[in-house]
Order: sequence, then C-alpha cells, then structure tokens
Amino acid sequence: MKNTLINRIFDTPLGIISCSLKSNFSFIESQKTGQYKNGTYEKLKTSAFDIELIEFKVKQPNYLGEIVSDSKCWIWRIIKAKDIFENLEIKVSVSDYPKNAEFDFASGENLDAFEITNDQWKLHIGTEDGEILNYRAENNDWFPTRLINTKKHWQEITELNKSSIQTSVPELKINEKIHLQYLTAFDKQNTETINTWVAVDEHKSELEKWIGIK
Repeated sequence: MKNTLINRIFDTPLGIISCSLKSNFSFIESQKTGQYKNGTYEKLKTSAFDIELIEFKVKQPNYLGEIVSDSKCWIWRIIKAKDIFENLEIKVSVSDYPKNAEFDFASGENLDAFEITNDQWKLHIGTEDGEILNYRAENNDWFPTRLINTKKHWQEITELNKSSIQTSVPELKINEKIHLQYLTAFDKQNTETINTWVAVDEHKSELEKWIGIK
C-alpha cells in the first residue's frame, strides 16, 4: 500500500482534479518555495529523492490565438539523492464530477490525454506519451539514457485511463533525474475549437521557456 505524500487540487466545473505523489515510504519534507517568471515551485525531499514541484498556468493566447477559461499544470522534476529503493507514483485523477459528464480518450502525437465534457463545459488533461519520453531518454533530456526502451522505442511508465493518468517513476540511480508533466485546461463548450486540447499539448522545452526555468 502506498502513502500519499502530497496532493494538489484544481477545482473546475467538471470536477476536482487532483495531482498526487505516492510512495511506499511516508517521509516528505518541504525545503524551499519560490517563484519563476510564470510559475511557483516547492522543493521537497522524500526518503530517496529531491523533488521540485512546479505549478503554473498555460500560456495565453496559444499559438492559434485562442484562450481558455482557466488551467492548472504541474511539473515534477525528480532527482535520485539516496541509494535506497523508493517506489514513487504520480496520479492525476478527477472526482466529484457532474452526473452528465462524459469521458473519452483524446491522445495525439506525443500526447496522452483524456477529456471530460458536458453540454456547458469541456476539459482536457494531458501528459507526454511514451514515444516522446523515449526520445528524451535518447537525448538524456531529464530522462536517463540508460532507460531507453530499444525493443519498442516506447516508454511504458504511464497508464492512461478514461478518468486518470498514472505514472510509475522508474528505478533511478544516484543523480539520475526525470521530468514529468501534467497539464489541464477547461473552457466553455464549443465544438468549433480545440483550444483546451491544444493547451495541454505542449513540449517540455516550450513549457520551460514559458515558466522561466533555466
């Protein structure tokens, strides 16, 4: 059984979105908080990891010139600090959604995502898919090259369900690091625009530029 170490929430018209970190240990300690140009961060320490949790909103308008009603996004930057086994898991899920809410998959190139809609609102939640994670591993870009999946050219650490995204952080060695991102955005229902889907379909490098991460 895993312990919930931290849980951040985002209240939307289509339910409460939670982004939680779970571990087989129970220790977590907040080290420091601060701000980027377009985001805030909290630096945390768990039994085996140093973690930076970054919260931010999507850049508006997007490259299509569109906006959304609101958004909340999380980036987890995880570095192995101690040589002990700690099983970390990140889960983004929705609860308390309206009875008329409908769920569906909404993945695309480099994106694993699901959507929630009703007659008034639409919401998307997305993360990088296994292909782009494997590409980052090939380039040692906040994903260890050691963990390249050469058999399928695909990382299988994330499980996408219709109402949740769950990532099992791979076993890391000392000083190895991993970047995981989870973006969510909602707006009034409008079948003529894909603005909320576009909002969650962002590359790591573009997010870092927007937030002001160096």
